[in-house]
Amino acid sequence: MRHSRHLHPANHPYAGYWERAQWPLQGLYFLLPLLVLYELGTLLLAPEGDQRLPPIVAESLLDRFFQLFGVTGFYLPGIIAVVVMLCLHLVRRDPWRPEPKLYLVMWIETLGWALPLFVFAMVLVREMPAAGVVPAAQAVASAADPSAPIVGVSSWQAGMVFSIGAGIYEELLFRLIGIALLHMLFVDVLALPEKYGGAAAIGVSAVAFAMYHFTAANPFDPGRFAFYTLAGVYFALVYVMRGFGIVAGTHALYDMMVVWNNFQLGDGLIS
Repeated sequence: MRHSRHLHPANHPYAGYWERAQWPLQGLYFLLPLLVLYELGTLLLAPEGDQRLPPIVAESLLDRFFQLFGVTGFYLPGIIAVVVMLCLHLVRRDPWRPEPKLYLVMWIETLGWALPLFVFAMVLVREMPAAGVVPAAQAVASAADPSAPIVGVSSWQAGMVFSIGAGIYEELLFRLIGIALLHMLFVDVLALPEKYGGAAAIGVSAVAFAMYHFTAANPFDPGRFAFYTLAGVYFALVYVMRGFGIVAGTHALYDMMVVWNNFQLGDGLIS
């Protein structure tokens, strides 16, 4: 998906916030504290005798893919995320200088994107009481390992850690990687017009994102499938318009809102 059409910085020395927030390296700087928090959290909150909390499914899928090539390790998916963003930066040749003030505004923007989805989820849950919505802790546990007991996710701290991981790795898998591959298939291989190929990439990635959430412990439900699909389209549009850093932050912040709501109020929002 060709969502970064702004001019090269050398030709556009006064690029504003809208452009700079989309630059891959600025997105990496923005997400790096979250990556560190996630990796440290999986270590510090691990049950006694375990090296770390079980990874989320998207992280496991990335790890299993690279295991096919003989490469594995606890931190491999995180390294992949950093390497991908660095490679995109090197291709674009944006400035290297970090901009702390930019990241504060990016967090404000992610809040602006996350809040409508959170409100929509609350409305959806209230209007569909039979949707079979599960609490965030249960959803996190079943996503990590459907056959495992709910261990290490009984606290809001663990839920927050998994929210950060889901925001980064699910967006890495379904948006940054998934949409790029689907766009290549539909536009470059099947020769569909850009607007149709782009729409197909968004639609297919959203459906895959929805199906990804269902497991033996979290069975398929039409209402939740509709919500997950709409959420997948929403995240895809944020990604196309605003880049990976913003969409990963938005996803993480939304999941954190859901976890906090569930543990504080006992509600069963979709997560």
